[in-house]
This record gives sequence, C-alpha cells and structure tokens, in this order.
Amino acid sequence: MKNPISLFFAAVIFVFIPVFAARPMTSLFAEELNASMYEIGLITACYSITPLVMAIFAGRYIDRYGERIPLFIGSLGILISLSLPFIFPVIPSLYLSQILLGASQLLAILSIQNGVNKSASNQNRDRAVGTFSFFSSIGMLLGPVFGGYATEHFGFRQSFLLLALVPLVSLFISLFVPTSKRTMNQSKQKFTIGFKELLLIPSLSRTILVSMVILSALDIFYVYFPLFAQSLGFRPSQIGWLLAAQSLGNTLSRFFMPKLVEHYGRITILWVFMGIGALAYGSIPFMQQFVLLFCTALILGAGLGVTQPLTIILAFNASPHGMTGEVLGIRLASNRLAQTIIPFFFASLSNVIGLGPIFFLKAFLLIIGALTAKRMTDPSEKQKSENKKLDLSERNITEKPHL
Repeated sequence: MKNPISLFFAAVIFVFIPVFAARPMTSLFAEELNASMYEIGLITACYSITPLVMAIFAGRYIDRYGERIPLFIGSLGILISLSLPFIFPVIPSLYLSQILLGASQLLAILSIQNGVNKSASNQNRDRAVGTFSFFSSIGMLLGPVFGGYATEHFGFRQSFLLLALVPLVSLFISLFVPTSKRTMNQSKQKFTIGFKELLLIPSLSRTILVSMVILSALDIFYVYFPLFAQSLGFRPSQIGWLLAAQSLGNTLSRFFMPKLVEHYGRITILWVFMGIGALAYGSIPFMQQFVLLFCTALILGAGLGVTQPLTIILAFNASPHGMTGEVLGIRLASNRLAQTIIPFFFASLSNVIGLGPIFFLKAFLLIIGALTAKRMTDPSEKQKSENKKLDLSERNITEKPHL
C-alpha cells in the first residue's frame, strides 16, 4: 500500500471509543465501589504513570521499526485492560486497569499520530492532521454516549466487557499497516541529539508546555465533570450526552481547522481557541441545567478541539530529521506528567473546596497557557517566510536589466 493514512484514520476511532467511554465510567464505578475522592484521583493518575515512563522509548522504537507492532500491542492492551473491571469488580483492579489502559493507548495513538504525519506532505499536513483529529473526535463523541447508555442498561461490569470488544477492530487494522522503507532506513541511523538538547529547542519546549496545559484540562474535564453532573442529579445517559457535546464541539472545530489555519496561522488559532476554552471552563460551575451545561461543554470542545492537533503539528515541525516519533513521544510523556500530577493535586483540593472551584482554577491555567502560546513561533511558517524572501530576492536579481 503506497499511503496507509486511511488505515490510521479508521484505527483511531476504535481506539478512542473504548478509552473515552471507560475513563468517565471508571470514576463513576469507583464511586459506586465507595472509593473516596482522593482514591478516585489516584486511580485517574494511574492512567498517566506508564505513558510517562515509556513514551520516549516508544517513540524511538516507532522511529526505527514503524507503526504496525505498537498499534497491534496497544489495541490488544486496551482489550485486556477493559476486561479487568468485568473479571475483578473491585477497586484494586481499577488501578491496574488504568495503568494498562494508559500504556496501551499511548502505543496505539503515538503510532497513529506518527504514521499520519509521515504519510502527509508538508503542504497537506494541516489537512491530514485535521482529518485525523476529526476521526478522533468521532471516537470521543461515540465513546461517552455508548458508555452512558451501556451503564444505564447493563451496569458497569457488562459495559466494560462490551467496550473491551471494540479495539478488536483496530487490532485487525494494524495487520495491514506496512513498514515503510523510510522507517527502515532511519533505523540504521544513529541519533546524536539527546533529550536535554531537544528540550532546549525553544519552539519545541513551548509547544510541549502548552500541550501539557491543554491535555490536563481535558483530563480534569473527563474525570471531574461527570462527578459534578452527577451531583446535580443527572443520569448516566445524560452525563454521556454532556461529554459527547464536548466531543461534538471538537468534531465541528476540527472540520474547519485547515481553513482557519490557512487564513489566520497556527499560532493565532492556538492561543485564541485556548482562550475560548478557558471562558467555557470557568462558566461550568454556574450552569445547573442540562441545556446550559450541554452548550457550555460544546463551546469548551470547540475551543480546545483545535488546539490539540495544532500542538501535534507544531511538535512534528520542530522535530530534528528522523526523530519525529521520539519528539511526539516526549510530547505525550509531558502530557502524561501533567495528567499524573494534576489529579493528585486536584483530588486533595476538591476535598477542601469542592468540585466547582476546580473548574475556575483550570480556567486560570488555560489563560496562562494561551498567553504562552501567543509568544510561540511556528518553525515551518518561519522557514516558509525565509524561502519567500529568498525567492523575491532572486527574482529581483534576475529581473534587473543588464547595462
């Protein structure tokens, strides 16, 4: 197959459906099992521990050997992790399930992200990553709805079993992902740029910092928003629809992402939409009715939906040649670091100040992230500008009349 990008688009749906259904289900199931808010925070943090440790090594492996094996192992791991709460419906199994789910999702998504970016040309990368993000949003949209209705009709245990069957599709798709010649050639190269040197690249370090703020915001939303909605008396299916509204906002904004970037540039879209997400986040505690919460979640999804794929593109563009997988791994590891630290902090804080102020605090962090993003530069845009100046200077030289 000359270009396997369509395989990656299809696979991401069946990775995201079970993950985004299981994460809010896990916090609600833990509460049903009489876990404290602090324990729920610990269980949530477990999702990010293994990716934090293995993301960079996984990226290096993908740079050398391709995307097929990590996608296969990741899909299989998701299946096993979601089977655990069905087999062992106790709190300790939720810890283990989240640890394995985090590692498996990392392998699958990192291979898909790198495969999409490699399969696209520089000119088509915004459209390719936008399409990838669009398919991701479909999975994020269907996951909570499926999880909500399954929980309401079958209970938590049977719902986890149903979700465990979904990644069988992405596992099957992985068998058809080819190992490109480009990857095989890269595997013979010796990379001389170390981890510290990579982080000293200004455009890369700022992209990673902004990405951490965005991903932790989404993580807090998926963990604490269901608990907030449940405290207002909403049923699991209603909570599923509220989470789906956030994913619907993702889907709509990502559909228009290429056009927005074409007209305003990546950096402008990044910080403006982070600001929109911050405003929506800060308004959540004031919304008590279903319709108002649905609209707020929709706006939040539209705001933060565009920002995620933009950080993927910016990180990829800032990567040294042959190290795209490792750089995307660093980005994911940094995201997981934020997702590990913040649930610990917010779990302790929520016991003192309640759920509502949590959203105010996260809105403030998003505003800081937006201001940081405003000062960023896009390496590809800078190179494009330099090439344009060079073309103009060459044209002026050739157009000068000979005396």
